[in-house]
Amino acid sequence: MATLGQIDGWPARWLAARATSRARFLALGAGLAVATAALLMPLSFVQRYHWNLATGVLFVLAWCLPIRWWPWLAGGTIASRIAMGVVIGERSGYHGGFLGYWADPLQFVLGNLPEPFLVMSGALLLRAWHVQPGMRVGMRVEGKVHLAALVSSLAVTLKDLAYVLNEGIVADVRLAMVVDALPIRGQGMWPLLGEFATTHVLGNMIGILMLTPLVLWLFAPRPASPSSRVVGWALLLMAPAMALFVALSIQFPTSEFAELLRRLLVAVIAAFTMWHGWRGAVVSMQMLTAAIALEVYLALPMLTPILLQTYLVVTGTMMLLFGGSVDDYRRQAADLLHARRRENRLLAELQEAALRNLQLEESERRRLARELHDEFGQNLAALQTHLKLAAPHLSGSGRPGMADLLLELTRTMQRNISRVLGDLRPAGLEQLGLFGELDRGSIRRLVDDAGLSLEVRLEGDARLLSALDATHSTAIYRMAQESMTNIVRHAGATRCSLRIRINRRNGALWVFLDIRDDGNGRVEGLSPGNGLTGMRDRVLALNGALHLRQLSPGLRLHLLVRQDLPAQ
Repeated sequence: MATLGQIDGWPARWLAARATSRARFLALGAGLAVATAALLMPLSFVQRYHWNLATGVLFVLAWCLPIRWWPWLAGGTIASRIAMGVVIGERSGYHGGFLGYWADPLQFVLGNLPEPFLVMSGALLLRAWHVQPGMRVGMRVEGKVHLAALVSSLAVTLKDLAYVLNEGIVADVRLAMVVDALPIRGQGMWPLLGEFATTHVLGNMIGILMLTPLVLWLFAPRPASPSSRVVGWALLLMAPAMALFVALSIQFPTSEFAELLRRLLVAVIAAFTMWHGWRGAVVSMQMLTAAIALEVYLALPMLTPILLQTYLVVTGTMMLLFGGSVDDYRRQAADLLHARRRENRLLAELQEAALRNLQLEESERRRLARELHDEFGQNLAALQTHLKLAAPHLSGSGRPGMADLLLELTRTMQRNISRVLGDLRPAGLEQLGLFGELDRGSIRRLVDDAGLSLEVRLEGDARLLSALDATHSTAIYRMAQESMTNIVRHAGATRCSLRIRINRRNGALWVFLDIRDDGNGRVEGLSPGNGLTGMRDRVLALNGALHLRQLSPGLRLHLLVRQDLPAQ
């Protein structure tokens, strides 16, 4: 099938490739006019105005062909109408004063000349709206097609009203013969004209709406499911339903049971449209139109032709628009699913990058800790040894307190370096484990020094703590350390609690860290600089979540970290 916009260029390219000279253009245009007349003549002969297929064919041709070829379409249409006028006059035995078949020149003009241009008004409107065969069909596109069909139908009907008013009679044409002729006069004039106008508007609408969806389907971008599947299910399900409707109409002619079946067909078509979208509505409406046409041909229905036309137009319009909305919804759902998959993929890549950065950060911390320990630790130890050896000499030189002062400075430097080493690499994690370090390590000392009351609890299966890898254990510890540091420095709290829970679920370890205080902190008053940015980065890297909640008084920090376990 064609892709978006291909059909608009395909006829133009095909014709332009052959109309390389003026002579070729004239020859192709004449051929197009003859082909148009040959196509419309049989349709005009067999159709009734209840299903005006000639209007639909002309509308589709004007829609698909470039505007420069429209005069040839109009010429072929006018030729076919003049020829049909002659045939109808001969078969009906009617002869007029103008050219032998028309009452006067105005009747000749109204009956033959304006119609192709009036039909083309709807096609021109679609071009102005940039609606082309070959574009993706949805409710908006289908709605514009319906509006354009209505414009063409109203324009042609106004011309037909002028024709019958000039002629003075209202009649139908069947098999190229004038039947059911009624004079326009008296009190019944306006109802007669109203029925005539309504019937012609609906007939033209049916003719256009029967063919334009087929063109849209034929040249639409390739759908996710093949069209043969839709047609196959329609033959399997819809065709028997239509055949049953016709059979029961024959069995119970002019009965209310047949009318009930006609209304139930709407529910069947709606269900099929819900299943197969806009294409399901198209094939269902073609089958319904064929079933109604057969019913009318057999003279079975209780309903008048105008009610049958209304039934077809209303049902067709509703189902086609409904099918377009179903397809729009499915495309939006598919686009949303694609966007979510892309979002999940990007999120996974972001988490992997954040985890690599976190691991790189911890690796760099360990490297710095080793260098500080190896370089400064050894040098300070050597400095202390030399100071102790030099202490007697300093005392003998009249400076007895100098050695003690220098030794105290080195011990202060050792304590500071030990604190930095503890921040860079919490050795307590290896010695005490995660819970032991949280309960008895540097966090406890920090809180005790600040005079706060701290409660630490472990919930869940404590044995699972040993299954945490170094990256997750260190990250959990650092987030707890950062949170407790913020409480000590900024919260003005007197009590705080730290609760850690670990569970195993769905092949992963889930660690929940709940930290609360009774301080004066406010959620809206926290800035990213209060350690939250670092905690959020760690949580993101570990595929977790972080939540802050206002308590009365204080704050609650809830951390969730997930670690996948190897498959067993």
